[in-house]
Amino acid sequence: MNHNIVKHCLVILLIMMIFSACSSTEKIKKSLVETKPLAKDNFISSPFGYEPTIKNFSTYLPSSYKQQIYTTKNKYYSNITDSIFRFYHKKNELFVYKTNSKRELFVAGNIYDSRIVLHNGVKVGMNRSDFFKCFNDLKFNAKDTLRMTSKQAGNSYNFIFKNDKLKAIKIDNYID
Repeated sequence: MNHNIVKHCLVILLIMMIFSACSSTEKIKKSLVETKPLAKDNFISSPFGYEPTIKNFSTYLPSSYKQQIYTTKNKYYSNITDSIFRFYHKKNELFVYKTNSKRELFVAGNIYDSRIVLHNGVKVGMNRSDFFKCFNDLKFNAKDTLRMTSKQAGNSYNFIFKNDKLKAIKIDNYID
C-alpha cells in the first residue's frame, strides 16, 4: 500500500512540474506580445503602461520604495494647501502633485533602477539597440542623451546612455 502512495505522489509532482512549465511559457508569450514597437507619442502620454497615480505607484513600485508627503501652498489660491507625494529609493524619485480637489498629476521622476519597467519594456540597463527597437518612429542616434518631448502634453523625457547602456531616465512634466 505504501508503494502505491509513493507512486501517486510522484505522479502528482510530475503533473505540477508540467503545469508550472506551461504557465512559465505562457508568461513569456505574454511579455513578447506586450513589447511591439510603439509610437514615441504613445510612450510619452503613458510612460508606465498604467496611470501614474499615488495608488498605482504604491501598488506597482518595488516594496523597497518609500513615500514622503510634502504640503505646499496652491499657486493660485494661497489659502488652499496641496500635497506632493515623493516615492523614493536611493537616488530614484517619482513625484505626484495632489491638489486639494484630489486631482493627481505626475510631475517628475529620476529613474536609475532597472526594476522600474516603463511601457514597452523600457528600463535602465537595457542596451541602446534594444531601446530603439521599442519604438516605431524613433531614429537611431548615438548621443549620450536622447530627449523626447511633447509640447501638447508638456512632457520631457531624457534618456541618458553610457557605453551604449541606458543609465538614467529623467522625466519633467509641466503642470500649471
